Amino acid sequence: MKISIPMMRILCVLLAYFMFGASLGVNLAQAQPKTENKQGPDLVVVELFTSQGCNLCPPADKILAEFSQQDNILALSYSVDYWNYLGWKDTLAMAACTSRQKNYNISLGKNGVYTPQMIIQGSHDVIGSRRDLARDKVDQARGASRLKGQQISFTLSGDMIELSLSAQERKKSATIWVIGYDFEKTVAIKRGELAGQVGTYRNVVQAIKRVVRWRGEAIKLTLSLKDIGEGSYDGYALLVQEGDTGPILAARKIERPEF
Repeated sequence: MKISIPMMRILCVLLAYFMFGASLGVNLAQAQPKTENKQGPDLVVVELFTSQGCNLCPPADKILAEFSQQDNILALSYSVDYWNYLGWKDTLAMAACTSRQKNYNISLGKNGVYTPQMIIQGSHDVIGSRRDLARDKVDQARGASRLKGQQISFTLSGDMIELSLSAQERKKSATIWVIGYDFEKTVAIKRGELAGQVGTYRNVVQAIKRVVRWRGEAIKLTLSLKDIGEGSYDGYALLVQEGDTGPILAARKIERPEF
């Protein structure tokens, strides 16, 4: 069949269209998704120190799970290791979690650590199983941001986290933390005080990274996920905290996209 010149031009246009479309599809597939931090009102941070070896902890774990379902709350579960001698080694425990709790108790003027301990916004502690008191403390913390008007960006792109804070005049320095956590862990507990039970833990802290001491200067940093912990976690939290474990000035969270 003889092809005319006009028809040849049409075929060339169609061929170019399909080749460009296929190339575009490949580029889109290879593009790294970008996840922004949750915007809106500042998050109230609820941190629970818990243990699989503590028979008083399951009710507190459930309360934290309830908090984790609220968009305006950053709920984090820290598994401590000091009850491991009771016959069951907590499978989620980290020495860094125990260290964080001890530092909190120093800053809060407490005599010692205990579980379940729930700390609200770095400023108040309650027995983690006391739902009503915990809710009251959360309500009191709402709108109490100490960084009003502060421009904060916390972004996940591929395997990199970008964070920035605008400059702000400050009298006291603060610590910027990035925390990696997984949404849920389920553990069959075989020995100890909870032997035979299955524990479900939400927003389980897997890595705690002290990023930098902040004195009010403008900050812009890029971190590899490998800088934060050994794995890639479901979510990442940014905490700006007075001193090391003082009142939390601001918090953001980002979640890895699901494929």
